[in-house]
Amino acid sequence: MSDWKKYLGESINTKELEKLFFELDFSNEQNLELVINKIAEQIPWQTSVYDVVDDLENTALRINSRRYIPIIQKEITNIYLSQVTKKGFTNNYDDLEGGVFLLSLMGDTTATYKDFKSNLDKLALRVGELFELNRAILTDSVRLQLLARVLHEEEGFTGNQNNYHNPENSFLTRVMKYRRGIPISLSTLYILVGKRLNLPIYGINLPMHFMVSYEGESFQSYLDPFNGGVQISRETCVRFLEANGYKDSSDHFRKTSTLTILKRMYNNLILIYRKSGENEKEENFSQQLRILERKKNNTI
Repeated sequence: MSDWKKYLGESINTKELEKLFFELDFSNEQNLELVINKIAEQIPWQTSVYDVVDDLENTALRINSRRYIPIIQKEITNIYLSQVTKKGFTNNYDDLEGGVFLLSLMGDTTATYKDFKSNLDKLALRVGELFELNRAILTDSVRLQLLARVLHEEEGFTGNQNNYHNPENSFLTRVMKYRRGIPISLSTLYILVGKRLNLPIYGINLPMHFMVSYEGESFQSYLDPFNGGVQISRETCVRFLEANGYKDSSDHFRKTSTLTILKRMYNNLILIYRKSGENEKEENFSQQLRILERKKNNTI
């Protein structure tokens, strides 16, 4: 049995998929989109489309189907983003991990969710071990210090000051490989690791600089993952805003939703590719942003 089948159990009807791939191979322009959508609906987002295609029994079908993999993957992402959009602005982050992984696949096509999840699990395990070791002094502030110790001091996750506008800073799979990112991708890493440890960590959508907040029962602090996970006060955040021409507003400090985080990530990438003149990539991300904004897309 293939790894992807073991991983997902019996959630995929492989015989139905095989039929759909045969139908895809003989589709004309009129029904191509429909067949691709049916295939995408059959494949859970955690699954590599490459693995699914490689597991098709017919050799000629495998060869012919590989050219459709990017289109199928894009449609799987579109379906996922549509589901996130329907849920609206919730900040429980249940869909954040899938959203940022699928966004990463747009720029890191060989990434697998199995590896992505495993790497996050390992980071959370390391932090959890330190929590246990320091149980006698484990205040909320100490928890944050230990989280930053693992992610920044030991693992080296930090802001990419020298190449800030490199699109790979926005793909979390790449950020986890090279240990460099921008404020929102590094903040997302802190959120996903924190979620595994049941830490009350939330995104804060500050203008110009995304951060996270820790909202304990009797303790609250802001963290700046881009600058080593340092804990900072609200007053410091306000001074940063005022220095950049923004007034203090409670709107800047609200807990962000998965939808808000994904929109900001997509907007960042669209701007990067627009400036670099990579029109096809800009349009691909723009199409998916329109899904998050509930705007109609005319292409797959």
